[in-house]
Amino acid sequence: MKNYKKITLKFPTPSRYKTLFKLINKCEILQIYRFNEDYAIYTQKFVFKSNKSNPKDLEKLCNLSLEVLSENKNKNEYICLVKCQWDEELHRFFNNTDLMIYPPVITDEKYMTVTYLTAVIYVDSLIERYKKIYGDQLNILNITSIQPDLNNLSMLLTEKQKSIIYYAVERGYYEIPRKASSDDLAEHFNITKSALYEHLRKIERKVFRAICQ
Repeated sequence: MKNYKKITLKFPTPSRYKTLFKLINKCEILQIYRFNEDYAIYTQKFVFKSNKSNPKDLEKLCNLSLEVLSENKNKNEYICLVKCQWDEELHRFFNNTDLMIYPPVITDEKYMTVTYLTAVIYVDSLIERYKKIYGDQLNILNITSIQPDLNNLSMLLTEKQKSIIYYAVERGYYEIPRKASSDDLAEHFNITKSALYEHLRKIERKVFRAICQ
């Protein structure tokens, strides 16, 4: 297994979220269920500015698909299942399967705080990318080395997931440079590339959460 790092960054909230904060004070991604280069499905908590607003207003304003899971009207808080398509910039950014978001992701009108899991070789490029955008406004809150305990990690995976990850490692998908492409893996398992990415995300998420407890 590669050597991975957990990196927490805090930076000014991107302007693309400006519309969102017309209605809310704060939002927090609590759990990510599906995450690929096209879209994400996750649970997110919204804290509204007014008790007159609700998630349906966000659907219209921000072109999101939302389902309310729970609510606390006294605090103007809603926890929702969210489906969100990436814009072009985020599509390119998250096309790298070695870069994963590690919830929570906390955002208010001023700042966004995000934790990533990524291979050591991508740490510098990730930080440099954010520095180019935010300069001195970027705050690196934490960089932690992950020391995985490999005992019984395979017990976390389904038989299908084991087949995919074992084949990917055997064929050199995780080598640098890669010896097998995502197209090769998808063709071997007779699935689409999007389905392959979904399997890999689920596998990596299970493993990363196990070793980051």
